[in-house]
Amino acid sequence: MSKRGAVPGKSEEDYEACYEAALHYLEYRPRSEAEIRRHLQYKRKFSTVSINRAVAKLKELNLIDDRVFSENWARERVNYRHKSSLMVRRELMQKGVDSATIESVTVDIDDEANALSAGVSKARQLGNLEYPEFYKRLASYLSRKGYEAGLVQVVVRRLWESRTGDKAGK
Repeated sequence: MSKRGAVPGKSEEDYEACYEAALHYLEYRPRSEAEIRRHLQYKRKFSTVSINRAVAKLKELNLIDDRVFSENWARERVNYRHKSSLMVRRELMQKGVDSATIESVTVDIDDEANALSAGVSKARQLGNLEYPEFYKRLASYLSRKGYEAGLVQVVVRRLWESRTGDKAGK
């Protein structure tokens, strides 16, 4: 236990400060329980007892719910940032979400449709490039989003063909 929690008569003050710090941390964006715990423990140095009480209170008020957080995170990352299911899984793992929750919120992500959607937007920006440069840039873009190499190849070829009508891809 930290010195703050060990001081007689200070534990209630420590809890209140911890709770306020957690609320402040949640003001910027929703957080996973693990993110909040790490922030309060390592960055703010609150006692474990105060952290446990604050987290319990936040859960009671439905301000922390890893399932809801994960669903929203996945939806935002797929729809607006065109991330792959693999990338979303990695990000949620880094946020400290448990693997069962991660699996349940990412199981229905359609990577092929998402890669195609992301690729269409990017292909428009690539203008009149020749195939080698078009391929290089679009494949790099999709790879950074976490899509598998095989899927990237299929999507790039499909977008090139739809753009040029060239079935040979060159």
